[in-house]
Amino acid sequence: MGAIMVEPTLKPETVKVKHLINDYRSGRVVIPEFQREYVWKPSKAAPLVDSLYRGFPISSLLVWQSTEEARARRKQPRPIRGTTMSWLIDGQQRVITLSRMMNGDEGIDIVFQPETNVFRLANAATRNDHNNWFRVADLLDDNEYRQIRRNLDGSRRADRREAQFEKVRRVLDYEVPLVRMINHSFGDAVLAFRRINTLGVKLKKQDIESAQVAAKHSGFVADEVVPFLDEMKRQGFTRLNVMHLFRACAFVAQPDGRSRTPLHELEKREVSNAWKLTERATKHAIGIVRSELGLVNMDILWSGALLVPLICLCATTSPKGRDARSFVAWLALAALLHRYSGSSETALDQDLRACRGGDPIGALLGNLRQARPSLAAHANDFAGALNDRSGLLASYIACMHRGILDFYTGGRILLHSGIDRHHILPRAQFPEKSRSIADTVANIAFINGDINKSISYSGPEVACTRFG
Repeated sequence: MGAIMVEPTLKPETVKVKHLINDYRSGRVVIPEFQREYVWKPSKAAPLVDSLYRGFPISSLLVWQSTEEARARRKQPRPIRGTTMSWLIDGQQRVITLSRMMNGDEGIDIVFQPETNVFRLANAATRNDHNNWFRVADLLDDNEYRQIRRNLDGSRRADRREAQFEKVRRVLDYEVPLVRMINHSFGDAVLAFRRINTLGVKLKKQDIESAQVAAKHSGFVADEVVPFLDEMKRQGFTRLNVMHLFRACAFVAQPDGRSRTPLHELEKREVSNAWKLTERATKHAIGIVRSELGLVNMDILWSGALLVPLICLCATTSPKGRDARSFVAWLALAALLHRYSGSSETALDQDLRACRGGDPIGALLGNLRQARPSLAAHANDFAGALNDRSGLLASYIACMHRGILDFYTGGRILLHSGIDRHHILPRAQFPEKSRSIADTVANIAFINGDINKSISYSGPEVACTRFG
C-alpha cells in the first residue's frame, strides 16, 4: 500500500496571553530563521497593552506546527527539541513585546495611572511619582502585587484603584486568536510569511531577501549573519543591516560579475566562502573608519549603505593595496552629498559596478560628480538641521581635520566612545515657538558625554566658567 497523504489544514483557536508568553519563553513557540528582526519601538508597547486592557482586537497570530526540521532565528529563548514545534509565522513583534513588558525590561517598562486609565512608557517623572504611576510588570507579578495591595488604605479611592489594578491583571487572560498551519511544508510556511507581509503591511526588501536566503540556505542567517550583526551592534555600528551585508556578500561572491546575483540564487558553498571574506572585510572597513575618522560608532555616520562600497573594496584589495585615506575621503564626500538618501538601491548598484573596475575610487568619485560637478564642500552644506546627518558628519570631519578638541576640556576626543553633540546655545534659552532654530549644525559642538550631562541647559558663559 502506498503512503497515506495527509492533507494540510488550518486550525483556528485562541490562546491566553499568559500561556502565549510562557510558551515563547519556554521555547515551545519559536521564531523561525526566515522571520525578520524584532523592530518594534518601545513606544508601541503601551497602546498594545491598552488594547488588551480595553478588550480591543489585536489581530490573530499564525503558527506553523511541524515536525519538519527548521532553524530558529534567535538563540534565546532556547527551542525545546523532541516535540512538535510551533513556529511563529506572524505575530513576532506582539509576542516579544508582551514578553518584555511582563518584566519591564529592554526598554519596555510600561506604567499605569489608575485614575485616568492611561498606559505609557516609564520615564524619570513617572518613576519619581510612585503614588500615581504603577509599573505594569509589578501589577502582573503576584508577589509585587500583594505588596501594592497592602499599601492601599481602604478608602473609596483605594477600592477604585484596586478594581483598576485587577482589570490590568486580567490582560493575562485575554484570548488572542491563533491559526495553526498543520501538515504544511517548510516552503509553505515561508510562502505564507511572505504573502502575509506583502498583502498587508509590507516587508522591507531586506526582510524579503533574508527570508529567501534562510529558506534556501538553512542555518546561514541564524548561525552566521545574525550573530555577526549582533556583534556589530555591540560595537556601536547599529545602522548596518542584513541587506547591507547581503549586498556586500553577493559582490564578494562574484566580484567580476556584470550584475548582482542574489544570495538565494547562489550555491551554499559560494555563499559560505563569500561570507567569511565579507566578515573580515567588514571588520577591516570599520577599522579604517575608526583609525582615519576617529569614529567608534555610527551616531553621526547616518547610513550603513555608506560602508558597503568600503567593505567591497576591502574584500577585493590586499592590505598593502588599500588606500585608507582615499576610502574615507570618498565616504566623507558621499555622506556630504546625501549619496544614498534618495534612490539608494540605484545609487548602490552604480557604486558597486564602480568597485569592479581598475580604478574604483576614481569611478566612485565620477558617480558623485554626476550629482554635483564640484566636490568641494560649500558653506550651505553645513547649514542644515541636526536631522541632516550628512551635515553633522561633514562638520565632525572638518573639525577633526583641524585637530578636533573637546569643546570645554580641550582634550582630544578621537576614538572616544562617550562623545555627545552639545547645543552651544541651549534650546531652553529660545522661545518655545522658535526652538527649532537651535537645532542646526552651526549650533553644535562636540563634547564629552559626562560633561554634557553635568552642564545640562547651562549656556556657554556658565559652562566655560565651570570648566575653565
